[in-house]
Amino acid sequence: MSSSVTSEPLSGREREAWRAVLVLADTLRGLVSGAVAPATGLSSADYLVLNRLSDAPENRLSGLKALAAKLNWSASRLSHQLKRMGSRGLVERVYEEGTGQLTMTATPLAEQTMRVATALHDEAVRRYFLSVATDEELQVIIDVAARISAQRTAQDD
Repeated sequence: MSSSVTSEPLSGREREAWRAVLVLADTLRGLVSGAVAPATGLSSADYLVLNRLSDAPENRLSGLKALAAKLNWSASRLSHQLKRMGSRGLVERVYEEGTGQLTMTATPLAEQTMRVATALHDEAVRRYFLSVATDEELQVIIDVAARISAQRTAQDD
């Protein structure tokens, strides 16, 4: 790790690295979303939510805050997203009697849409990202992401 945490302005190299990360993330998100959205009608936010639900048993998750945390979103943002998706028939939201906990379920329409979206998503990720990066570069990205995630988890504890 090359930098310590200070209140000093970013150096030219640090600023260049940070901007590169932002441009990379924004560019890839736009390219992948551009491949998925026209054919499926799913926004990148829709895809993220449905992807998490698809990974869950029976395409169902309980707990708004838990899902929001997995997405690095606020509960409010997720709630609004789920309302929009519900109005389009992509998710069902049910508040459990007794606990009041929200259970979110991907609908059959969402499951069908995600089959198409996932194939398009994976192809776009391969085309725009994986085909450009070497195995060593991918490992560096994986390692940096893991360290940032671990640092964040430690701070949250």
